This record gives sequence, structure tokens and C-alpha cells, in this order.
Amino acid sequence: MKSVEVVIAGGDRLGELPLWCNRTNKLWWIDVRRPAIQCYDPSSGKHEYFALPAGFTVGSYVFRESGGMVLATNKGFFAYTPGGEMEFLVHPESDKSENRLNDGKCDRKGRYWCGSMLDTRREPQGTMYCLQPDLSYTSHFNEIVIPNSVSWSPDSKTMYFADTTRQIISQFDFDLDDGVVSNRRVFKDLTGNRGRPDGSAIDELGCIWNAEYAGGRVVRYAPDGRVLQEIKLPVTQVTCAGFGGKDLGTLYITTAAQNLSDEQKAAQPLAGALFAIDVGVKGIPESRFLG
Repeated sequence: MKSVEVVIAGGDRLGELPLWCNRTNKLWWIDVRRPAIQCYDPSSGKHEYFALPAGFTVGSYVFRESGGMVLATNKGFFAYTPGGEMEFLVHPESDKSENRLNDGKCDRKGRYWCGSMLDTRREPQGTMYCLQPDLSYTSHFNEIVIPNSVSWSPDSKTMYFADTTRQIISQFDFDLDDGVVSNRRVFKDLTGNRGRPDGSAIDELGCIWNAEYAGGRVVRYAPDGRVLQEIKLPVTQVTCAGFGGKDLGTLYITTAAQNLSDEQKAAQPLAGALFAIDVGVKGIPESRFLG
């Protein structure tokens, strides 16, 4: 396996969710706290940065089949084309001013699964929502502290989810046709570990690549939970992994610079950078929202 390379030393406060767009042939990701949408063109090396309006916090996003994106924010779901205006869609927690939407992705029927969280305190006040293409939504489980790692096995029969604060990666049986989860169980218990499970990606063999916040690494797990591979980063706050490149053969990794002391920042000058590495296996395309 090759070594990790620095793609963009951008100093993101909370970089998250690297996703490859096969229409633009660019790698996209967000800075949750700044907030901003960003993209990188591997063919030219160009990095673009689209600042979002003040007062927003963007927790995740998905590409939209009809064009542009859907953003999950502290003010609900919004349609957005980078560089354009934000269009309000729906807010499942309009009565909870301290909550925000966080990590999420689309299943292979084009539904956007996204978890919410209390942003001001670490309390189990979050809920997992599924946004339908007609912009209706359903709730599926709650008492979430920080939702992350929303992803599916290649056959869509298993959904993964992590509550970062609780340090548990869970898996569910997933019914793709009906869009429901059942039989929640522990996939990996990281209680007591330094690192906490953050964002994840699935490769073509069904293995899950999980970023460990405060752990300084990305870990590849087999579908049965065995550790297969470890990628160490020169920063501690590793937030998410995602496959990109035209053949989905590059693993991109986002990181964060938030909450580091001056001493820690000096020791980690690349905190908040976007990294990349060839891990010898390819990813699978991320689905688009059909609404």
C-alpha cells in the first residue's frame, strides 16, 4: 500500500464527507463549521470553495439526480447548487432550535438517511430520519448523541451506523424496497479506545472503512468485524473516508482542526487537511437523491 498524500492543506475546522461526483469528475466535501462546500479536480489540481450563508451549520449533503445537491443543516434540508442560492425544502425538527442535522447518505432507492443531534451539549437527543423523494420523511430510531457512518453493504441488505460519543458502530438489517431498518446489533465496540468512530465508506468487497476521530487513523473492517487494514494519519482528528477518482480507486480522507490547543496545532500543522491514498481496492458509487 502506498503512503498517504496531502491533497489540500486547507485547515478545515471540521472537514467531512468526501464524495465523488461522476458528472463533474470532482471530489466534493464540506467544512461543517465554517460552513462551506468544497471540491477538488484531480485532473487540474484546482480547489474550489463555496461559502454558505452565515448562521448555517452543514452536517452532510448528497448529490441530486435532477442536479445540484441537498444539504442537511441546522435549519433543515435545502436544495443547493454550488455558488447559487439555498432553497428550503423541509425541516423535521423545526421545533428544536438547538438541534442540527448531521451525517447522512442516500440509499439505492434515492432516499436520504440523515441523523440529527443536539449541537450544544452531548446528550442523546438525536433521531434518524429518512427523507423521501417527495420530501416527506419518516423517523426510525432516536436517542442518538452524534450520528455518523451511515452506509450500506453492496447488496443493500445491511446498513451501518455509528454513535460517535458512545463509540459503537452498529449494523441493521435493511429492507431496500420498504426503506426500513431492523435487528440492530453491535458491529464494533470501541469503548475505551482513544479513537471514536466517525464517517465511513464501503468498498467493492463489502468492507467498511471507518475514520476514527481523536484516533489518528482509518480502519478497514471485514463484514464480520475483523480488522483488515489500518491507515495512520499525521493528525488526530480524522473525520471521514470516501472513494474517488474516475475508477473509485483512491481513498480520500477528511480531517479537522477544531478544538486543538496551540501546542496541538503546532504538532499537527496538517490538521484539517484533505488526504488521499491508493489502498488497492475500489469503492462503489454513492447514490443520488431522487427528489
